[in-house]
Amino acid sequence: MSKSNSNLSERGNILANNPARVDDDLFAKACQNLYCPDKNPNGSFPLNVAENHLMGSIIKSQLGSIIQQYEIPDWVLNYTNTLGHPEIRTEIAKFMELHLCKCSIPYDTIGLSAGASAIIEVSSFMLANPGDVAVIPAPSYPMYTNDLGVKSGIVRFDLQTHFEIKEIGSEAPVKVELLDKTLDELKVQGKCFKLLVLSSPDNPTGCIYTEHELRKLANWCIQHEVHMIVNEIYGLSLIDTQDDVLKQDYSLEGAYSSFAKLMNELNSDYLHLWYAFSKDFAMSGLRIGIVHSLNKAFMKGLGNVNIPHMVSNFTQWLVGAMLKNTDFIEEYILENKKRLTQSYKLMVTTLRKHDIPYVPSRGGFFLWMDLSKYLHEDSDHGEKQLWLDLYENTGVLLTPGIGFQHQKKGLFRIVYTAISFAHLEIAMDRMTNYLISKEAKTDYKI
Repeated sequence: MSKSNSNLSERGNILANNPARVDDDLFAKACQNLYCPDKNPNGSFPLNVAENHLMGSIIKSQLGSIIQQYEIPDWVLNYTNTLGHPEIRTEIAKFMELHLCKCSIPYDTIGLSAGASAIIEVSSFMLANPGDVAVIPAPSYPMYTNDLGVKSGIVRFDLQTHFEIKEIGSEAPVKVELLDKTLDELKVQGKCFKLLVLSSPDNPTGCIYTEHELRKLANWCIQHEVHMIVNEIYGLSLIDTQDDVLKQDYSLEGAYSSFAKLMNELNSDYLHLWYAFSKDFAMSGLRIGIVHSLNKAFMKGLGNVNIPHMVSNFTQWLVGAMLKNTDFIEEYILENKKRLTQSYKLMVTTLRKHDIPYVPSRGGFFLWMDLSKYLHEDSDHGEKQLWLDLYENTGVLLTPGIGFQHQKKGLFRIVYTAISFAHLEIAMDRMTNYLISKEAKTDYKI
């Protein structure tokens, strides 16, 4: 860490000297040197940030058509409800009822903030005190550290659910027994287990939580007065697990089920759901994060703390108009699944060919894979060196396991939606050919 700057707060110094993600700098570098077969054949393939570039052109076309066809309503230029304009929250609630949650979602149980990070931050601010603990299964989304902790003062506890990839299948690994053990451990330390944060589909494993698993975890949280939050930001980005090439990876059916169904059934103040349009709808730049909660006091307080994080009215109107076109939404979801499956299948077949272990994904934009056999040494340094070597020699940028707080060295997340299918073929060939060359030269692990 560089020397503290006396004109900043202690918190400001920490933020100034610690990047939000371990791969931030390299991502910026890679984006300035993108691969192009004609103009830049030696360029980079940034496969570390989970964005859906497979569907971006469809979304751009649809939003452009809305702007051309419809007059912007007067309310767009005015102040509106701090949780979002009632008309737009109603449209979002309808959309969630039909496509994501498959159950009743009253509009007044919906709150909007400027992106998933904002909704995570304001939610945690309302649900926990500084010093309280948020338990998150590891490996997990790197930005939870900032989103939960910087302003709210919540402490992140990474629950190690597995070490070897082969220890888990495609079903999420958090069990009640693990929560019991964690609760006891935190009590001994004098800490309060206040939040359980899950993602389904999970980031980075692509696993899902079944309704049966969610029910057991929800009942445990209610019993122990722990707020359970399920992040369903990839809830409509599902893989076709019945594809002839893929189905051998799935021993159990494991159908996706939204947490909202259980929330309605259990009707508890301790159960909440996060969503955003960033991933499923390829619009991370528009910034619409959503929280769904039946806790009336929480929603009321959220409206007050949310004022600095309100979604622009223009963005609300634009997305609301898109959601009204139900035919487009249905066609989009089907096409998204088709394209996701195609790119995912390419990645899986390549990894199988070279005996690279991975967790079979049921949803999301990524694969969690094990490259530990290519490590020069079994350490953080060894993992970082492999990560940098891959990027410098192939242009392929991954996210190392250390960014997801996982204990085993040599695990990496690779995103298959960040570039076109044609470019992904080239990136996978370059990555695997380089790894093979390393393996052929020497027995690297010492």
